[in-house]
Amino acid sequence: MHKSIYVLFLLLALFSYHVHVNALVPLKPTATIPYQAGDVRVLPTGAPDIEGRKLVKRNNVQETLSMIQDWANDCNRDSGIVDKDVNADIRQLWHTTTIYCGNNKVKTVTRTKTVHSSPTGSPSSPDDDKYTCDAQCWSDYLWHTYGYGITVAQGFTGITCILIGLYFMIFGFRFFRPTLGFVGFVFFAYMTWIGLVNNEPALGYPHTEIVYICVSIGLGLLGGVLFLFFYPIGLYFVGVLGGFLFAVYLMSWKANLVIQIKVARICFIIGMGVLFVIFIVLLESYTILFCTSFIGAYLFILGLDFFAHTGFINATLLIFDGNPYHYNVYITNQPVIVMMAFVIILTLVSGAGQYYFNIYRDKRLFGINVVEEKAAA
Repeated sequence: MHKSIYVLFLLLALFSYHVHVNALVPLKPTATIPYQAGDVRVLPTGAPDIEGRKLVKRNNVQETLSMIQDWANDCNRDSGIVDKDVNADIRQLWHTTTIYCGNNKVKTVTRTKTVHSSPTGSPSSPDDDKYTCDAQCWSDYLWHTYGYGITVAQGFTGITCILIGLYFMIFGFRFFRPTLGFVGFVFFAYMTWIGLVNNEPALGYPHTEIVYICVSIGLGLLGGVLFLFFYPIGLYFVGVLGGFLFAVYLMSWKANLVIQIKVARICFIIGMGVLFVIFIVLLESYTILFCTSFIGAYLFILGLDFFAHTGFINATLLIFDGNPYHYNVYITNQPVIVMMAFVIILTLVSGAGQYYFNIYRDKRLFGINVVEEKAAA
């Protein structure tokens, strides 16, 4: 027994000595072949832009805007050959990139690029949310978000959001089961969209718009039916959806969002959902009143943005689209601020109207119609 322990210690000592000796051996760098002027070197073709997008720092607004302008230039304009005034023998090479221009459209661009010496990475900077964007930059920014014109999918989604938003603002508190059904539809469709957009391949789904609309509507209808029958659960999801959208709205008041740490965003959204559920337990009628008014106002403005193209939707994309092939940026300019302000105005108008016609005048609670007992003759 003791001999075995001695042998074990001897082996460990030999192993430690071997590692120590190898660690002290100096590593000599490989000799570099000196570059001679006039040599023609074949440099490897760079990776396509589809793969290269992973290397761009996502939290820098200016870098993302510059990248979007490059994509817009390649997809929509004939950029030609760049960097013409450089030494053709040393610093020029033909570079072919494959760019995904949306809606299953791929464009291959071949041009001459200059080799620049730059660091492989840069630390996070407090100036990541500072940017300058001229008229052409703004046009390319909107193209990256919506494309040119209003597609059928955008029109359908916009009209759906507007109609559901109007229902919540006018009838959300008055009707019980239909409201729970619409809450289930919006919540399940929203979660389905988040799942689809985060798992979308580099070149998009086959028939991308059809996939997004049909799958989201299908699962949204399923959620609506479930909440119609399981209304005790659906009641609390009114608070979940209201807190969910209210958290997104609060974070949208700053370019690149108020909270820029992804984990903190998720915690904030979940916390707001839980907080609104607690409010429903404590103050059911008034919490439901606020949630239906705010959900309706937010969905109405969101649907309007599919037609107005202000960039309002980019806050949602920046928060929930974590796909490595997608790059989103959010800018708060005057049109976006106007849209944000109208969410507040519509929420106040809807809340006041629903309170007067339901609670004050008709003495109606959510899901309960109070009827005054007539006095006995």
